[in-house]
Amino acid sequence: GNKPVRTQEGQEYKSEKFGYSLTFPNDWKAGNKPVRTHLDEINIKGSGGSELGVSVDPVKIDSLEAFGTAKEVAKKVLGAEKARDGVTTAKMLAYKKEQIDGKTYYIIEYESETSRGDKHFIAKVAIEDKKLYVLTAQAKQGKFAEDEQKLRTGVASFRVSLP
Repeated sequence: GNKPVRTQEGQEYKSEKFGYSLTFPNDWKAGNKPVRTHLDEINIKGSGGSELGVSVDPVKIDSLEAFGTAKEVAKKVLGAEKARDGVTTAKMLAYKKEQIDGKTYYIIEYESETSRGDKHFIAKVAIEDKKLYVLTAQAKQGKFAEDEQKLRTGVASFRVSLP
């Protein structure tokens, strides 16, 4: 099983099967969605709608570069957000490419306005072994400042390293 392990920094979640890990606050709860729509997914909930989520999906390519530049992928992410139900508008805030342990990650930050309130997102994307890994950190706009450090720490801790 993949039980989170408590550390000084928080709880560490590791997926043995899909080879990713991340750290999240001790008072946040990890769980799965009732309906699985991905190869693998985990949802980690804080209070007031703040959460970290990871999804893993099969893709036909084996590198992020084959998917596009950080800017191109950011545009795709934004396009997908705009197409979601109840989203009136979405705005790009930042995107960058990061190399960690020789692997490429794109980090994309954006906001969306929806019929259910405004949200702030930070996504971290990687492709490994023909699988697309996406970590999404999100908070309601009004709660983002309060939880920003926790969310950014979670994003920074996300790693994909296959077994």
